[in-house]
Amino acid sequence: MTDLFSQVTVFVTTIGDEENFRDCLGRLDLQTASFRLEIIRNAAPLSAALQQMIDRCVTPYYVQVDEDMLLFPDAIERLYHSISCAPDDIAIVCGGLWDCDVGHPIYGVKIFRHALVKHFPYQNTFSCAKTQLQRMRESGFDVGLLPREDRAACFGEHGKHYTPRTLFGRWRRLFHNQRRYGTLAWVEPWPARLLERYLETRESLHLYALLGAVAGITGDLPPDQGVDFHDPGIDFERLAQYFE
Repeated sequence: MTDLFSQVTVFVTTIGDEENFRDCLGRLDLQTASFRLEIIRNAAPLSAALQQMIDRCVTPYYVQVDEDMLLFPDAIERLYHSISCAPDDIAIVCGGLWDCDVGHPIYGVKIFRHALVKHFPYQNTFSCAKTQLQRMRESGFDVGLLPREDRAACFGEHGKHYTPRTLFGRWRRLFHNQRRYGTLAWVEPWPARLLERYLETRESLHLYALLGAVAGITGDLPPDQGVDFHDPGIDFERLAQYFE
């Protein structure tokens, strides 16, 4: 086993999803490298959880792992080697994850250079990671994106244990995010795809993915501040009265 205990801290965020959290920690137990492990529980909004990583980190690098990320055994070791070999102006390296909902790779799991990102504290905006990245780029730093062309290039799986509630929230937030930042082009085909998928399978998970996208498209944008992922929102509760 590769000893990275003095080099890497892995922070796992959880809001109490026990099935995902249990599997996430189980995958970390299988890693080919040793590292520091820190758990961040029930921190909200997201900016508060991410800021804890900066504030609590005592190693040169840290990895952000959400509880719905199930990493492959060599993921931490691969991420460490990627960022340790990256140019000095790369503050973050991001690897792909195989998304179990849409069936293709997405970005992803991130490893950070603590000495750089600590100068860019998170702000309580709707997408605190986007606003942090914008500030870093304005200062001459950037993100290194690793190849994600297929499952073999990925560092793990994402979203293996969705429920109607969490999948609804995922698609609603995704469309809110793209509307707010004017990046809708890449998601425009997805409402039709989600409808076709539900008509084919008739699965409740696929229904609530579609409903989440519709809610994100048609509803008012939430305030420009972080979301509390503990709260699915009143729109989910209203819809749940009509669909089992």
